[in-house]
Amino acid sequence: MEEEKTKTKSHSGKDLYQILKVRPDATTDQIEDAYVRSYNECGPNASVDDKSVEELDSMYKEFQEVADAYEILMDARRRDDYDKTYEKKKQATTGEVKALWNKVTSPFTGGGNTNTEPDAKGPRIQALAYEVTAEISLREAMKGTKFSFTISDPTPCEDCAGLKPVNRMQCTTCRGLGYFNVDREEEIDLPPNVYDGMEIRKNELGRYDLRAQRNGDLIIKIKVREHPHLHFVGNDLQTNVPVSIYEAMLGAEIEVPTATGKVVMKIQPLTQPGRIYRLKGLGLAGGDQLVKIEIVLPQKLSGEEVGMYKKLRDLYKEPNPRKDLYTK
Repeated sequence: MEEEKTKTKSHSGKDLYQILKVRPDATTDQIEDAYVRSYNECGPNASVDDKSVEELDSMYKEFQEVADAYEILMDARRRDDYDKTYEKKKQATTGEVKALWNKVTSPFTGGGNTNTEPDAKGPRIQALAYEVTAEISLREAMKGTKFSFTISDPTPCEDCAGLKPVNRMQCTTCRGLGYFNVDREEEIDLPPNVYDGMEIRKNELGRYDLRAQRNGDLIIKIKVREHPHLHFVGNDLQTNVPVSIYEAMLGAEIEVPTATGKVVMKIQPLTQPGRIYRLKGLGLAGGDQLVKIEIVLPQKLSGEEVGMYKKLRDLYKEPNPRKDLYTK
């Protein structure tokens, strides 16, 4: 489990030693000293007075990187794994631990340019929004579904609360970070007729923000999995349906797949290749389903069938279909 955490820890692809401004052969005491310096400069207790949005954003990102780097390098086994894995190119993937503070947003501007909101006691820091991706089927997108997920909330460490940063280094509960993460299970009802790329915002249901001391908003990004036979054309759905030459010539009732099952539809006699039939209301949010006809020619013919087709050829009264190719 510990090895898995090492792999998923995010530090923006930067060298952990560079983040803490120490040499790769630094001792644990030197790493602790570097962490204390950064903690005082940009940690949770650092002053935010007279700071611009850009400065706060930079502080939050810097502390996130410092905390992640410190947590890995203070663990001998994880540090050894890191040194071996990233000896030539030290780059980590985005993982299960999201940025503690990442970006300052405003609920009044939808992610605008301020980090405060009105309060009776003066301005206060806006809690950061938390994003999750809901990957659902096309049927679930049309009918609605329940989406379950886990949020990892940072929780203040009571064992070292109130201690100076240098004394927090000895805390075995949080390893000097001042907090630890607690998982919380959530379930959200997704409404019918959501679409790929859609974002749903739930106020104050996101990750707990230690600096703002409350939960931020939850942003659910919708990702609709590709359907093997249906694809979107705006709010409409389209599917290509193969039919035999006999069905196309004589007309037929055929089964057609839809997002929620299948329906039976009629095709008219003498249906041409590429003709599109429209099934009302079977698309997304009031859209339709478009059924494009593909005519499948026989792969083999019996002697009797060859004779029948020759008779049909002799009876054929339509003009040469290629005559327009030679007109000037």
